[in-house]
Amino acid sequence: MSTPRLHHLDAARAVLLLLGIPFHVATTATMILSPGLPGWVADPAVGVGLSFIHSFRMSAFFVLAGYFSGMASARRGRRRWLHDRMMRVALPLVASVATLALVQYRLKVMLSVAWANGYRGLPVAFEHLWFLVVLLAYVFLYALRPRVARVPDRVLRPLLGLDRGAWPLALLALAAWGAALAITIQAFGLHDNEAWFEEQLLLRTLQYLPAFLLGTLAWRLKLGDRLFAFHGYWPWAVVPPLMAAHFLLDPLVRPHLGWTENPPATLQVVDSAIAGALAYAMALVVFRTLAALFGKRHHVIAFLVEGAMAIYLFHMIVAMLVILALARLGGTGSPAPTLQWLGLSGLVFGLAVLCFMAVRRVPLLALLFCGTGLKQPAPPHPTA
Repeated sequence: MSTPRLHHLDAARAVLLLLGIPFHVATTATMILSPGLPGWVADPAVGVGLSFIHSFRMSAFFVLAGYFSGMASARRGRRRWLHDRMMRVALPLVASVATLALVQYRLKVMLSVAWANGYRGLPVAFEHLWFLVVLLAYVFLYALRPRVARVPDRVLRPLLGLDRGAWPLALLALAAWGAALAITIQAFGLHDNEAWFEEQLLLRTLQYLPAFLLGTLAWRLKLGDRLFAFHGYWPWAVVPPLMAAHFLLDPLVRPHLGWTENPPATLQVVDSAIAGALAYAMALVVFRTLAALFGKRHHVIAFLVEGAMAIYLFHMIVAMLVILALARLGGTGSPAPTLQWLGLSGLVFGLAVLCFMAVRRVPLLALLFCGTGLKQPAPPHPTA
């Protein structure tokens, strides 16, 4: 008897990647463009929206990535799984660095001459490509795991927080990891900035490592059905206070409250601890919501899953072009910056989808930017 396919995981993969579009549209308009669009910079809804999306999007994505890594590795074997990851992740990364990163650099300099130095003097801008590097790092780390588990399942199971009374331990462990990471950053003066790309990659790898490991643990314990459609109430209870506390400490929100952008060092550690716990609780809420909305197969979701990689890779260039055009056409004084943000995000999404549809018609481009130009084995069904 075959296990049922979890269709909402397809929706989650598409939604979590594509939420990067409104995020990067807003960051392009407020952080890369100089001076930023004044209406957007002053609009609290944009700041809060950015903080909200950033609080869970990548953590939830890497939980999914960990779960799919465990599932695909077990079903295909390590060698075939690694070959598939090289085709679907490493090849699009190399192709994007060799092409898209060069275009992004030119557009970034047009948005602000402050970015003219590039990366170590090279005319490249990585922007959103860091996540592919981090994902590959996790893939190789997981491939090196011992074949025999050294830690009993009963010891690790409480870390998922899915059993009655186990959630405080899970949140405390994630909060401790977040606090330790913030202390490390302060102690060694590390930079989460593209100008120090190696340091940024190290920090992002450490930041999202717990999420990836939780996903692999869910597969190992065969708890995917519970993790991705969790019926417990504790995430819904802890998210509001954690989110409120995070907003008060997040540099994206604090200026709208009339405070300095960065809180004191001690509060930065507190915020990092809160963010670690919040990301997992919020991920469970998002997964449960998507499970309720997408219990069956949807053709639109299937299309977006197929094109998620290419759409995500191309959307940054489209976003830069759109924001650059808006700034040069004098559309900076919009009386409704929030609506402008949402409208431009929809436009960028539509244009990025058109890029994907054009790319997939050319076998070589489909191979380079989608990893699907050559005949690939069918991806394993996301099941419980």
